[in-house]
Amino acid sequence: MLSCRDLWDRIKKVIKEGRTLRRRLIIFSVLFIVTFIIAVFSILLISGVFNIGNKETKTLFENELNHLANDIYKDYGSIAVKGVDLAKAINKSIEDKLESMNLDASNLKNHPEIYNELLESECQRLITALLRTKSSGVFIILDGTINPKLPNSEFSKAGIYIRNMEPNIVNLESPYLHMLRGSTDIAKSNDILIHSQWAMEFDVKEADYFSKTIDIAKENKDLPLSKLYYWSPNLALPNTTDKVMLCSIPLIASDGTIYGVCGFEVSASLFKLSYIPDSAISDTVFSLLAKAENNLIDCSSSFMAAGYSAVIRNELTNAKIRYQIKQNSLIKYFSTTNEFMGLHKNIVLYSEDSPYIEEEWVLSVMVPLKDYEKALDNINQRLVLLLLVLLLAGIMASFWFSKIYLKPITDAIRKMKQTKPSEIEKTNILEIDDLLEFLSQQDNKAAVNESKVDSPFSYIKSSGMFKEFLENINTLSPAERAVFDLYMEGYTAKEIAEKLYLSINTIKTHNKRIYEKMNVSSRNELMVYIKMMKEINSKG
Repeated sequence: MLSCRDLWDRIKKVIKEGRTLRRRLIIFSVLFIVTFIIAVFSILLISGVFNIGNKETKTLFENELNHLANDIYKDYGSIAVKGVDLAKAINKSIEDKLESMNLDASNLKNHPEIYNELLESECQRLITALLRTKSSGVFIILDGTINPKLPNSEFSKAGIYIRNMEPNIVNLESPYLHMLRGSTDIAKSNDILIHSQWAMEFDVKEADYFSKTIDIAKENKDLPLSKLYYWSPNLALPNTTDKVMLCSIPLIASDGTIYGVCGFEVSASLFKLSYIPDSAISDTVFSLLAKAENNLIDCSSSFMAAGYSAVIRNELTNAKIRYQIKQNSLIKYFSTTNEFMGLHKNIVLYSEDSPYIEEEWVLSVMVPLKDYEKALDNINQRLVLLLLVLLLAGIMASFWFSKIYLKPITDAIRKMKQTKPSEIEKTNILEIDDLLEFLSQQDNKAAVNESKVDSPFSYIKSSGMFKEFLENINTLSPAERAVFDLYMEGYTAKEIAEKLYLSINTIKTHNKRIYEKMNVSSRNELMVYIKMMKEINSKG
């Protein structure tokens, strides 16, 4: 492979060589390659191929968005189904337990002393459901408190909240479970660790996962349990730091009494582990699951998944992202501090006849605008670099092909300088062989003519031509006489050019003028006169 320096040295050498066949062939080849590359570049530019970055990234976004949307739809749907099944099982178990105590769900609030017993009986069921579901936690909340006499007891609810601290690791034998809410006695009897942010009961003062689920269930008593589950937006339980989404299902007794809720948790860390988008576009690409309304995405309710999301998460905390949909292109998103490019689509978390169906959830895949533009520049730079490499390869190929193509011609010329054309072997190249045949015939004619003017040169001498030739020598200019003298000494035209530091074209010009002044028609005739002069000089 030629280096750039070697290529430049060869170009300079070709320039110095004059208008050789190889130089002309290289120039024509390079012009053709450059024209071809320019034509290809223009076609790509007109056809919009230089916007291929936009098309490629949109396709990548669409594929990744559809992939993640399908995963979330399947996973969240599975959690909802298993949550409904869990609620049905708890309903039956608690009703059976209450029946054995001669109680019913309607007067459960009047017997807070049995809450822990009821919760203890459901603990293993919760653990089993948690380990069989792709979720990070499970909970049950009863609509009542163990100690009604405490201040704000109307917002304190008894229950159990168990969190799997490693939800991405399936280990049914020794799961890493922590009790976040509930009795420590229940945790101890079921080998559950106490979470560092543990509290005895749930504070539901601002908990729509509890109050909203129960209120909507009361308003829609005719709907089956499978239509009443509710996905709460991103939230943190009071006095905790972990962000979670909760799927809440009302606990409804056979007599219609709603006495609590149960369900599953999806933590921010589980979401991140499960739904990080492919980083083929940029390392800063991220997915966002959030509520949306009127072309606004509410980031305060969102879950985010990214390879490293700390910076982006801080920028988007409590932000509202505006967007404007354009056909056949990515969507540009605007926050108060940043701009993004990406796509989004609606995620259906509820069935068509659910009372929550009007809540719009969207999943988006985005990347900061500056990183998107950088990715596009890299794609276009690679395309331009490819064209330049093709151009350079074409120029180097021109040098190589010109050498191969002209080799038979240069070899034939070299041999002609060393021997007679008639003695050179055929090259099997028609044009070269025809030239060698023609030169052979010309040599034969010259030999015949020379034989006619034999060594005594009687005809030339008798006709006075030689005398005229000698007189014409004085008409030569100093430069022409210098060339003539070197012919007398036996030098060839190329050797004379080198000796006098002149170009071969200059020597050819001197030759033409010498022929005209000396009244000779060819170099062969000139050499005849020179031989005569040498013969006379040798005799004299």
